[in-house]
Amino acid sequence: MRRVASCRKSSRYGAFALMTGLLGASLLAGHSARADEAGLSMDDDDLLAKAPKIEDTSGWYLRGDVGYVFNETPDGLRPGFGLRDSSLDDAWLVGIGAGVRLNDMFRVDVTADYRTSADYAATGVTADFSATTVLANVYADLGTWHGITPYVGAGIGGGYVSASDIRLLGLPAGDSSGWGLAWALTAGAAVTVAPNWQVDVGYRYINLEEAGGGRFDFGQSAHEVRIGLRYLID
Repeated sequence: MRRVASCRKSSRYGAFALMTGLLGASLLAGHSARADEAGLSMDDDDLLAKAPKIEDTSGWYLRGDVGYVFNETPDGLRPGFGLRDSSLDDAWLVGIGAGVRLNDMFRVDVTADYRTSADYAATGVTADFSATTVLANVYADLGTWHGITPYVGAGIGGGYVSASDIRLLGLPAGDSSGWGLAWALTAGAAVTVAPNWQVDVGYRYINLEEAGGGRFDFGQSAHEVRIGLRYLID
């Protein structure tokens, strides 16, 4: 009888162990399946496939800009006699450029901008005033958060100022144009909108010194609100 009881007891233990083993295997299989469904598989190939793709470009870029110019009245506009009550209308601008990133923080570019004609008026004098600037610029990108990269920069170069249809006391007095020194300070932010594409929104203070030719010498500054598009070359 003891042998029969012992056999029955061993059978119960064996059945219990078998059931426990099957249950454990079932739970393990279920957990593995749920991990696979959730994308948590530890397979190396799967981890590499799910790794984020980092866009790598050559560092070169092209840019185009448009903007609105808040003109300040020119200083030192000299037709041979003093001018009073002078004013200069605001204008629009369009620009192009090309540049290259030097490292994670600094980049440089060259820009050319054309400022549309604006009406100049003073006591006894009227003229159409326009300007073209060519600047070499350097920028410091201050980091990137959620695809937005703020920056500051400065540029120096030349400005070609044109005063056309000049009239003195209503009489035609010809035109005057010439090159002078130009420099600028800028700040803004670039927003990544697609691979290789960024929208650039910024402010630029620009100053023109002793430009415009012998008859009219311009010293003039302006505040520009700009929006542009950059294409990052692969």
